[in-house]
Amino acid sequence: MLVTIFALMLAAVFCGQSLQACSLALHDWKLIFYRKIPVTVPFFPLSELDVATARLERAGFARVFWVGSHNFISAVAPAFLPLFADKAAGLPWAAVDSGPSLMAMARENYCPGEGPLIIGSDGNYIKIALFADQNSGFGCMQLVVQQTGRIRAVHPDTKTPWAQETNGSSWLSLIFYQLPVPGRILSFSAYPVQKNRHSIYEDHSYVETLLNQRILKRRPDLVVDPYRFDFPELPE
Repeated sequence: MLVTIFALMLAAVFCGQSLQACSLALHDWKLIFYRKIPVTVPFFPLSELDVATARLERAGFARVFWVGSHNFISAVAPAFLPLFADKAAGLPWAAVDSGPSLMAMARENYCPGEGPLIIGSDGNYIKIALFADQNSGFGCMQLVVQQTGRIRAVHPDTKTPWAQETNGSSWLSLIFYQLPVPGRILSFSAYPVQKNRHSIYEDHSYVETLLNQRILKRRPDLVVDPYRFDFPELPE
């Protein structure tokens, strides 16, 4: 299953077309399946990349040490980061196995010049949820894969040393009608990509067809922010 999720994440890298098709429909999502799985490390460091980019905009560093109990997928994930447009994605990322604490590693790398950014997380979970849209007679569905965790980052810079702890969250969302197969997919999106929700694929003509057939409910014109909430908050 993790291999499938990783493949979807790579699709998010290579596809960049952003349209506004499913924003035409008004959904009333009801949770019909949910599973929360503990993992030792996120399978892809989207939230970590977001934290690293925010720090890089304030202080320079030459590389990133991503610390965790890595598996094969997470170990090779940094090789694909340069495909993203985030500023920190262009730096060397090294997947480092958990050992000493982040602060101990920071002390080892405290030296004149630009020290590395050391980042890790704990309390990591993958949440898998399936929603059905009541407005479409439960025919329109949304599959959400979300990863969460507590991210800790340390930058042993000699001039402005810095440390931060934050809750990380990243997700993939696939909206489809009846079956998640080609020709019935309404949209595919990911978060965070350059700090925002990124619409990777949307089938405008298919959504218009479902709206004209009154299968989907058309969004009122008064609703001006269709992307404010992509799906209901997942259970803890």
